Order: sequence, then structure tokens, then C-alpha cells
Amino acid sequence: MQAILEIAKLTFSDAIRNKIFYGVFIFLIMLLLTAIALASVTMGRTELMIMDLGLGSISILGNLMAIIITIQSLQQERESRTLYVLITRLEQRWKYIIGKFSGLAAVLSIQIILMCLLLALCIVIFGGIYWQSYMQACFTTILEIWIIIGIALLFAQSSSLFLAILLTLAVDIAGRFTFAIRQLGEQSDNPALQFLTQAMYYILPNLEAVNLRNQAGYIVQYEWSQLLQICTYSMSEIALLLCICSFIFSRKNLS
Repeated sequence: MQAILEIAKLTFSDAIRNKIFYGVFIFLIMLLLTAIALASVTMGRTELMIMDLGLGSISILGNLMAIIITIQSLQQERESRTLYVLITRLEQRWKYIIGKFSGLAAVLSIQIILMCLLLALCIVIFGGIYWQSYMQACFTTILEIWIIIGIALLFAQSSSLFLAILLTLAVDIAGRFTFAIRQLGEQSDNPALQFLTQAMYYILPNLEAVNLRNQAGYIVQYEWSQLLQICTYSMSEIALLLCICSFIFSRKNLS
């Protein structure tokens, strides 16, 4: 456990030094400009439009930051030989993956929380919304980011930075259309296509199942049973991704 915590702390401090929180300030500027523009052209309910655009922007920025920071962190440690020093001090390699995930999840969660707070302050200026559903949507966005970190860790073990980012982005995008992919196969008469789409549906992470942003602020709150299902699915997906990452990394030739 001590080794995992040390790697998590090292990852956290490295991410801070990489100026990750610049994304928060970029989001703040975008949010203020959007709010000013919407306030001048809308006739009421400006706060709901700001919330919709803000939550969508948080998700997009958070996903991009998770992909880039995760892959860059692993690649930089490999190039600087820091990875090899850490591995020699670990009894099991899987501790490195768990520690790396924990550090990245912590720093990115802080970033998402800060952006959600900034968005909430901006919404308060223009009106009120149902805050329970808003907070639940923010929480599930953090779970979504954790899944993306797991996917990025899986592909970050490739030798190419560009390929790792490209593959992670592809899975990220495809994971938002798993239901559409399944429907495409069901409407086809081709058995091979049906098998392929069914396989993709079950293999790809269903990121839309974690999304509670669509009606946040419009309803009082989401059902807690729904939130529990999302948490269970997210943690199961993260655990599966980390197990696969650890298995591959433990058997990877790092020489």
C-alpha cells in the first residue's frame, strides 16, 4: 500500500507541474464569454442554457485532459527512465498501475470539481436550478473521467504517443454510441456484421450509461437507485480496465 501511495503522490505532483489547472482557467474564460453572449440574446431561462453548455464543456475538456495527461505521464516516465527505477523498487508491477491511476484520478477529479463550482457560481448569477440533479451529474462526470483514465492507461503502454492518443479517442467516441452500434447490427441481415456489432457493444465501455448531464437542472433529482447502478457499473468497468492494464504491464518487456 505504501508503494501505491508513493506512486500516486509522484503522479499527482507531476500532473500539477505540467500546468494541468490551466484547463480550469480556460474553462472559466469560455464560461464567462458564453454567459455574456447568452444573456444578451435569450429571453429567460439563461441559467439552463449555461448549465447545458457548461456541463458539456466540462465533459469534453475533462476527457481530453484525462487522455493527454495520462498518456503523456506514462510516456515521459519511460523516456526519462524514471519508470525503470520505480519498477525495480516494486515487488509487483500492478502496484505501479494502481498508483498511477490513483494519482491521475485525484488530480483530474479536483479539476472537474473546480470547473463544476465555477459553473455553479455562474448559474447562480442568472437564476436557480435543481441543484441535486446538477450535483449528481457532476459526480457521474467524474466517474466518466475515471473510466477514460483506465482506457488511456491501457493504450499508453504502446510505444507511440500519437497512436495511444488516437486509440483512446476512438474508444472514447465509440463508447458513446454503443447503443447505436447494437441497433445497426440488429437491423442488418449480415450475420458477420451482427456478431461484430454485438461484440463491440459488450466490449466497449458504455459511456452514455454514465451520463446524467442531459436533464440535470430540469428535474429535482435522479433516482438514487439509478445513481447506484451507475456507480456499480463504473467501478466494475474501472476494475476490469485496471486488471487488464496490470496483466499486460506485468508481462511487458521493458528492456
